[in-house]
Amino acid sequence: MDDLISRKALLEKLDKWINPCVNCESEFLSGIATAISEVEAAPTVDAAPVVHGRWDDSGRFKFFDCDIAVRCSMCGGCLTEKEYAESVWNFCPVCGAKMDGGNDND
Repeated sequence: MDDLISRKALLEKLDKWINPCVNCESEFLSGIATAISEVEAAPTVDAAPVVHGRWDDSGRFKFFDCDIAVRCSMCGGCLTEKEYAESVWNFCPVCGAKMDGGNDND
């Protein structure tokens, strides 16, 4: 799997190498300039940030027929207790949130 990086942050870091190099060798500056050109020309990907959530299986949510619902902390989508117990739900089937217990998006 490819790592996604911030093009803007990388260009800012590369720019910090060029600006203080008044007396640097021309090959070094040329190399940094080439790197900047390559980063600027690199293809982009269509990516969405990972949303983190957790299953609320406290028993406080119920369906209309009074069966207990296990609820997604992000979208409120629900599973029955039976559905929840039968499978490992690493993500919410409604909103796609990654069920790893947090909302910090790390």
